Amino acid sequence: MRARWETSTKYYEARLVRDLLDDWVLVVSRGGKTSRLGALRTLFVSSEEEGMKKIAALEKVRTRRGYVRVPV
Repeated sequence: MRARWETSTKYYEARLVRDLLDDWVLVVSRGGKTSRLGALRTLFVSSEEEGMKKIAALEKVRTRRGYVRVPV
């Protein structure tokens, strides 16, 4: 599962994947579209459902802050 939100100058992306040990991991990246600045964060989740809930929570926050979800 992959979700991406953007403003005119920034992006925010979340990817729910399995790692090499078959655990669920939520990888969140954010940064500027025109700069090389950004950050990457890895969150371990106990299940796919928990990861989907976290993505839904991220969606609420990003939307409130003016981001728009874009297709990936």
